[in-house]
Amino acid sequence: MIDLPHVIAETSFQEAWIRAAGYLRSNAWNARNLVVQIADPTAIDSDVHQQVFDFTRSIGILTPKDVAYTIFPHRLYQKCGSASRLYEAYNRPGGLCERVIRRSANRWGTYFQRLTDYESIQGTVNQIEGIIEAIRSDASTYTSAFCMVIQKPGGETRRRLGGPCLNYIAVQLESGTSQTLGLFCVYRNHDFLERAYGNYWGLCNLLCFMAEQVDAEPGPLTCVASHAYVAEKKTALKSLLHKLP
Repeated sequence: MIDLPHVIAETSFQEAWIRAAGYLRSNAWNARNLVVQIADPTAIDSDVHQQVFDFTRSIGILTPKDVAYTIFPHRLYQKCGSASRLYEAYNRPGGLCERVIRRSANRWGTYFQRLTDYESIQGTVNQIEGIIEAIRSDASTYTSAFCMVIQKPGGETRRRLGGPCLNYIAVQLESGTSQTLGLFCVYRNHDFLERAYGNYWGLCNLLCFMAEQVDAEPGPLTCVASHAYVAEKKTALKSLLHKLP
C-alpha cells in the first residue's frame, strides 16, 4: 500500500533531517510521499553539523560537504564573489565540477552542473541565470512560473538505480512588505543515510543564493520524496540519532 503523505515542518534543515530520519526509523526505514519543509534556510547548528561530519567520516560515506557541493558550491561562490564567475569556475574544463563528480561518483554529472550548464535541444542553458533574469525583469506577474529541470527524458527517467534522484525545482515567489523566494523540490528517491542531510544543506544554500541575486528574502524550502529510505548502516544511524538533540 502506498503511504499517505507524511509532513514534517521544522525551522532548520538539521531539525528537519533528524525528524525525518526518526520517522523512517519508526517506519522500517522506508516511506512513500514524505514532505519536508524547512522554514529558515539560513539556520544551522554548528555542533550538530560537526557531529554529522564526524559520523560520515567514521562510517566511510560521503560527507555533507561532498553532497552539498553537487547542488551549490557555497565556498566557491564566496571566493568568486559574483554569479558569473561562479558559473565559469565551476563548469570550465578541470574546474570544480569535475572534482565534485569524482568525489561523489555521480557519472551523470552534478545538480549544479545541470542547473547552470544543461544540454538541451536548443543548446546549453543556464537555468538559474535565466530565472534570475526573468524575476529581475518582471517578478510581480508570474509568481509560480519558474521551474528548473534536472533529468533528461529517456533513460534517466527510467533508471532503476543511480541518479539523478532530484527531478525538478520550482521557484516560489511571494510579495508582501518584501519579496520572498522559496524552492519546491521533488525527489524520486531520497537516501537519508548518505544524501538527504547534504542535499538539504545544499538546497538551502542555493535558495539563499538565488534570493540574494533578486534582492528577495530567503523563504521556505519544501522537499517531497516519492520514496525515502535508509538501506544500510541502520544501527550506526540509529546511534547517531540518539546523540542528536
